[in-house]
Amino acid sequence: MAIPDEVQGLQAQQAANGGRFLLTLANTERVRARAVVIATGAQYRRLEVPNLADFEGASVHYWASPLEGRLCTGQEVGLVGAGNSAGQAAVYLSSRATRVWLIVRGPGLDTSMSRYLVDRIAATPNIEVLSQTEVTALEGQDGILQGIRCRAHRSGDEVKRAIRHLFLFIGAEPHTAWLSGSGVTLDGKGFVHTGGNIDRPLETCLPGIFAIGDVRSGSVKRVAAAVGEGAQVVASLHTYLADMGDKPALSITTGRL
Repeated sequence: MAIPDEVQGLQAQQAANGGRFLLTLANTERVRARAVVIATGAQYRRLEVPNLADFEGASVHYWASPLEGRLCTGQEVGLVGAGNSAGQAAVYLSSRATRVWLIVRGPGLDTSMSRYLVDRIAATPNIEVLSQTEVTALEGQDGILQGIRCRAHRSGDEVKRAIRHLFLFIGAEPHTAWLSGSGVTLDGKGFVHTGGNIDRPLETCLPGIFAIGDVRSGSVKRVAAAVGEGAQVVASLHTYLADMGDKPALSITTGRL
């Protein structure tokens, strides 16, 4: 256990010196490992408003589950985002909320959202798309949101809307900068690719290096799924070490601690 510590680099090496992979830590120490599990997660992008943290957890949400749906029943809600996740959340929330204000910085949804979702949103009367618009301020007290201010890019006009719940679906940034030069393949957004090995679906392009949870490309970004992948990867580690002729007595998991 190394707490607190941070991995700053990963490289593959020969099996000599006790490990196939070399991890460089922030304190300049080095760790050799026969297998590595990447579980560094991702961080949701946040609005650039000064008091956002005051409302997170109570009035500002980064997902739309049945719990949030119940909180929003009979209310108007705001949702920032233009991707498929934002579209799916808007459609779901429209079944509970009286109105969903879908706030989009770009000119529309056509270039960032699947056609079926664009059509579904257009056909849903209580979803209104505010294109070329951004949230400029949050108003409320004691952690309870009472309204948001939005500015239209074209006119510059700022409007206040009485919204108590704001949903942010503006993407996530994976903690994978430390993998630069490691040979581990990332997708266009920086998430770790897995699945090249049918027998070990959580393995990356480098045999012996695995990725689980939010950092993995294609993961569903939910706690329960990440926990399940954590349990699943143990079997893959044992299989890999056995195939390499090692005794599967020890596995090493790395991440930001």
